[in-house]
Amino acid sequence: MGAVRNGLQLGGSLLVTYAIAFGIRPLLTHYLSPEAFGRFNWADSFSAIFFIATNLGLEMYIRKEVSRRPEHASDFFGASMLLRLILTVVLMGALSLVMAWRQDPPEMRALVYVFGVAQLLVMCNASMAALLHAKGKVAGLSISNVVTKVVWGGGLLAVGVLGLPLPWLAVPVVASEAIKLGIGWYLARVHMGLVFRVDFPATWKVCKAGLPYFLTAAALATNGRLDIMILGMLGSHEEVGWYSAAWSISNVTFALNPVMGWVLLPLMSRAAARSEDEVSAIARRALEGTLAVTVPMMMLIVMGAPLWIGLLGRDYSLAVNLLRLQSPLFVLAFVTMTCGAWLTMTNREWWVTGTSIFGSLLLNPLLNLLLVPRLYAKYGDGGGAAGTAISLLLMEVVITIIMLGRMGRSAVDRRLLVRVAKTAVVCVAIVALDRTVLAPLSDWPRLIVEASLYVVGVLALGAVKPGEVLAVVKLARRRGDPQPEPAVVAVAPAP
Repeated sequence: MGAVRNGLQLGGSLLVTYAIAFGIRPLLTHYLSPEAFGRFNWADSFSAIFFIATNLGLEMYIRKEVSRRPEHASDFFGASMLLRLILTVVLMGALSLVMAWRQDPPEMRALVYVFGVAQLLVMCNASMAALLHAKGKVAGLSISNVVTKVVWGGGLLAVGVLGLPLPWLAVPVVASEAIKLGIGWYLARVHMGLVFRVDFPATWKVCKAGLPYFLTAAALATNGRLDIMILGMLGSHEEVGWYSAAWSISNVTFALNPVMGWVLLPLMSRAAARSEDEVSAIARRALEGTLAVTVPMMMLIVMGAPLWIGLLGRDYSLAVNLLRLQSPLFVLAFVTMTCGAWLTMTNREWWVTGTSIFGSLLLNPLLNLLLVPRLYAKYGDGGGAAGTAISLLLMEVVITIIMLGRMGRSAVDRRLLVRVAKTAVVCVAIVALDRTVLAPLSDWPRLIVEASLYVVGVLALGAVKPGEVLAVVKLARRRGDPQPEPAVVAVAPAP
């Protein structure tokens, strides 16, 4: 009950933050050319690749261990923050050397350095949030997400309207993350009694235990980052601009991603202490729920791609097909995230690590190196970006197959398979109608009709059960102790 309630609280705040981001991006693209927008996103990705080293594997470790022992957080929190500061100094020096070797202009160097500070704050906030998720105290964090997103969006819009130099675009990111860190620290002290204590031996043990989580996080963090870096080097910054424009729309389907980590992992961690069968049952229902949400979002993006890209401005028209190529990626990503959570909670985390390294650090870069220059040379503008999108999608397909195969029968049951099949039937029918009967309609009426037909279709076939949705909502609205209620024992009346 507590997990569902927390999930709805966090999900509600994320919907607001994604709505803000979805509104700000089109406004920003109207003030920036595809090349300038590409430079902005390339600098973000370039700095993020370096600062993956500051992850330390703490987020997953916290969700697995601190969920059971909240007091353990103070053992490693202070020293881990100091370690991240030391790494930041080293990484800033490395960034400076690489950019000097590349002979990047001063404007790009300044942008990358500001983004470097932002990346440090992002990592610290991720750990702070993980502590609150593990404790199950997310109400204040939900408010913080909204407030800081308003700061970010307002700052970006102000920079665009005032026409400030490119490095200023990273300043709102730093400001919003700094505010979030302050709020997170206050909430952690209140709800967990978190103490800033420096204990390097204890922190070393945590880093050793978190090594598989760090390698997994490092591999996953390169997705979408390493691709953009390669695209900017082998293609052009305009290609990065088109690709990033499509990405900024398609990743709205990732609105549930933080909820998965914030709520599902602590829930599965506590279930794992009882039995593996319980963890498997939670994983199957999580797969069912996320597919029920992400598949219609994918369909909405695919069918309405010209409309969504049109919001970004005429200069971004080449991003329409890129958006369609990217949209299935996130459905697959949710499947692999759920599988990865099951493997981690059943003490098979090194399998997740190996699969992530293979996909993100070997297969995906190799596909990019093969496809980006060839498609860019053959098709010109948009070709390189298409190569990047295809590479990421193929990699995710391979990883999904590997993960599901490792889970075996624990991954699916008859109920899940039946609902997936019914959803697929509805999707195929909608695509067929789009190409035939509904083709004469203009964009907006056609999209509204297709969305309505999808809802009717999944309800009619039973791919989504309204009663189950209402039960979850009612459960989440309950207040009080999230522990199971004690059984009522009948007592015979006194004679």
